[in-house]
Amino acid sequence: MKSLKNQHRNDTAAIIFGGPSLFEQGFDFKKLREKNYTIFLEAQALTKWFLSGRVQPDYYLMLFPEKCHGNSLHNFILRAFLAGLDPKWFLRKKFHPILHDMQNNFPDYFESWQPDRGLHKKFKWKSEVVMPESPFDLLAQLGEEVKVITNKELLAQHFPSHFDSKKQLHLFEQATETESFDIGRYYNPDDSRELLRLRNVQFVNSAAIGLYPLLHYMGFREVLFFGMDMSMLGSFEYAAPYIFKSMLHFRAYFWRTRNMFNANYVCNKPYYLRPPYEFENIKTLLDHENIRFTRVHDPFRWAAPSIDGLRTISFEELFNE
Repeated sequence: MKSLKNQHRNDTAAIIFGGPSLFEQGFDFKKLREKNYTIFLEAQALTKWFLSGRVQPDYYLMLFPEKCHGNSLHNFILRAFLAGLDPKWFLRKKFHPILHDMQNNFPDYFESWQPDRGLHKKFKWKSEVVMPESPFDLLAQLGEEVKVITNKELLAQHFPSHFDSKKQLHLFEQATETESFDIGRYYNPDDSRELLRLRNVQFVNSAAIGLYPLLHYMGFREVLFFGMDMSMLGSFEYAAPYIFKSMLHFRAYFWRTRNMFNANYVCNKPYYLRPPYEFENIKTLLDHENIRFTRVHDPFRWAAPSIDGLRTISFEELFNE
């Protein structure tokens, strides 16, 4: 990562999250390339649908490699297992073969983890497990020119035999000692060591933990967010509206599994939005004098219409300006 310091001073970053609003609207990712944006793809947003758009991102954000064992469908099923719930009553029948595979091969895919710390940590993916159509499975379909930004220690833990991938790896580490939040220190990682070290500030949202400081370190002064729905629905074609029988079924599933997402999970209103403390974090974290953050978003039923503290513009405003 240290080689990327201030390498993008005059560039605009386009961050692609996996919000199903982009899938629902059939967003054309070529528009981002036509604007000469530097394109970042969030881990779970690497799906077959994204690849069908035939746009190679400049960077793939594998900040937490453990999220790449499975896609959103696999992870919804895992959370049902953690909650002792049979998800076949909630998922569409076309996805039952995937569920049955995970049930029948459970010992091959999962191992006991830290059940004493709560049901949400009862099981975890085994090292090296790569589910079909998972982000790590699809990573090979990104060109070798795509740079992967990842945590060195976590990559070695979860995919040790893939560690010497042909992909261009840009590695960082996370401090183990926690510290109270200070926006100046937060946005300035420690680069006095061999690896760039991010501060260990206690955030739940993965973007808050690592993405924003990395963007600042790379020198961006303009950052655009796409697919930032702020929902708990999953990513693109694997999101809840497309894999559950109905959103009523998802609501029933979610109510019984909500504490498998996070031990201290606090349900928002409406229920499908990310927890309220994540919205509060945005107001604090994205108020930076040297970077302008903008959410590019058109209305979508299952997304937050606005985010307090974050500028929002429509696709028409952006592409017709």
